[in-house]
Amino acid sequence: MSAYINIYTNSLTDDLIPTILKRLNEHENVLDINSSFSFRNPNGSLPIIFKWDKPSLEIFNENSLKLNFSVSLKSFDLKEYKKKLFKEKIIKQSAVQKILGLFKKKKRKVSKPVKLSAEVETQLQNYNKVFSLKYHSGDVFENHFAILIGAIITELTNGICHFTQDNVWYNATNVLRESLVNLYTLEELPNHINKNAVAVAS
Repeated sequence: MSAYINIYTNSLTDDLIPTILKRLNEHENVLDINSSFSFRNPNGSLPIIFKWDKPSLEIFNENSLKLNFSVSLKSFDLKEYKKKLFKEKIIKQSAVQKILGLFKKKKRKVSKPVKLSAEVETQLQNYNKVFSLKYHSGDVFENHFAILIGAIITELTNGICHFTQDNVWYNATNVLRESLVNLYTLEELPNHINKNAVAVAS
C-alpha cells in the first residue's frame, strides 16, 4: 500500500543533499544518494544505496541494497490546499426513496470537509513549497528509510510534515524525536540519538 510523507517548507536546494546523507549515516549505513537526484526536478526519483546491518533480516546484511523513492517538489498555497480538502461521501438511496419512485442510478454526493487543526493551519501558512515522498508502507526497508528521510528533511528545512499513513503532523522540533522512538527499540535507541537533535524524552 502506497503512503506519502509531505514536507511543507520554503527552502529545499541541492546544497542540502550532502547534509542529508551525513545525517542519514548518523542512524543507518547509507552508502550513497545517487548523483542523479536533484530538488530542482519537480517530479523524479530519490535512489539510495544502503546496508542493513541488523539482526532482523540477517540474510541482507552482507549486501548493498537499493531503494528508489518517487518524489515531487511543488508550489504550495494554503488557500488552494484547503479547497482540495474535501471528501465525497456517497449516500445510497434508502428503501423509502426507492419505493417513492426516486429510482436514480447515480448516487448522491455530499462534500464533507477534512479539517486541519488550528495549530497545523497556522504553521502551514508560512510555507510555499511541498516536497512529497512516496513509499510502500508494507515494505520494511521503504517504510524505515522514508520515515527517516522525511524526518531529517523536515528538521533541516525547519518545516512541517504530514505522514499520510497515520494521518499525523509533525513540526521540525518533534519529528525526529518521534520518528526515532517509532523506528528503533529501546535497546537500539541510544545509538541513534543525534547530538544535534532534540533529546528523546524517557
